[in-house]
Amino acid sequence: MADENPVAEASAPRRSKGRLVQVAVVAALMLGEGAAIFLVTRALQPTPAPALAAGGPTPPAQTTASWAKWQEVELAECKPSNSQLGKLVTYQIRVSALVAAEQVEHVRELVKVKEARIHDRVNYVIRSADPRHLEEPGLETIKRRLRHELDDVFAEKELLKDILVPELLQSRPGV
Repeated sequence: MADENPVAEASAPRRSKGRLVQVAVVAALMLGEGAAIFLVTRALQPTPAPALAAGGPTPPAQTTASWAKWQEVELAECKPSNSQLGKLVTYQIRVSALVAAEQVEHVRELVKVKEARIHDRVNYVIRSADPRHLEEPGLETIKRRLRHELDDVFAEKELLKDILVPELLQSRPGV
């Protein structure tokens, strides 16, 4: 029995060394696999397009000539109020439109002639708007409603390419 103990004690460190080598080999394989996956995904991932800051260089896809096809025309600046939530909220809004360059003078004349109707429709849209629509980041619903109302005012469906709302400020009474 005394002979069995020294043999068992001598083989225990060898097993520990063998187990340690196995763990080291598995860890090295996993590390290599992780590095390979990283490198492959990095190589296959497309590079993002460079971001352009406001007022920066023109993007290659759109040249100044294509931008010159459309011009902005200011349509209205008003201060409608909305009380849909039971609280009176006053808004200051500026509305412009993107129109074809050859239509700019025609649209400016229409704006002068139909100024009261344009203000009425802008006020109507804001007064009747759901407060959630006035909180949308891009004001998509408000722009869509304004476009519909202004198309009716101008009686020409294809005259306005897009509606722009460069300013929409809100204030509560007493603030």
